[in-house]
Amino acid sequence: MTSKLINVLLISGNDHHKWHNWEETTPLIQEALEEHSGIQVTISYDIESLADESLLNYDAIAFNYCNWQDPTELSEQAKANVIEFGEKGGGFVILHFANGAFHFSLPEAGQSEWPEYHSIVPRAWNHHGKSRHDKYGEFEVFMTDDTHPITEGIASFIISDELYFDQEGDVDIHPLYAAQSKITGKEEPLAWVSQYRNSRVYQTLLGHDRNAYLVPEVREMLRRSVVWVTDKERP
Repeated sequence: MTSKLINVLLISGNDHHKWHNWEETTPLIQEALEEHSGIQVTISYDIESLADESLLNYDAIAFNYCNWQDPTELSEQAKANVIEFGEKGGGFVILHFANGAFHFSLPEAGQSEWPEYHSIVPRAWNHHGKSRHDKYGEFEVFMTDDTHPITEGIASFIISDELYFDQEGDVDIHPLYAAQSKITGKEEPLAWVSQYRNSRVYQTLLGHDRNAYLVPEVREMLRRSVVWVTDKERP
């Protein structure tokens, strides 16, 4: 019997923030997810697509987006749809700097603050706080839980990326993998899973540029994360 496709809405865009080249990363994210049959990705470069009634037809929403220098608030309909999506158990995947979206500390965009988003995204970048990252470069990522369905059987790997640390939030999380920061000297968590209303959430701090999405382990864990947050069988 053929399994039903897992339908994912991938939100991307924002021309103000070219440090994170969404034009290059977005197709690679889609490619990684659709590499094996079973997942179908629809890309939207309009954050207000969240206001469309079709949102509830998706199994998961993946955010490769941050409203850098864009103070526009999400519409009330978009907010209501996202909350309903969470109530109905749709999955969320949060990629890299999407954890900085709709935050009061965003440069020239503080008016967009949406507290509910920080319940979905358990750890956020706070420009007014301690949030930082090591200089872009190569480091080793190792599993801190190698029994979770997202990480099971994944060996340590080398990646060129930004190693974030001191991300803020108080939502309970279950860390999955980490790396040692050259700045803090500590093992800093880089991904975790959490709960939002009736939804599962996977958040990873990896994904600064296209190089991250060329790493086989990153691609595999990304695919598995969609399967896990939607609570579906592996395609």
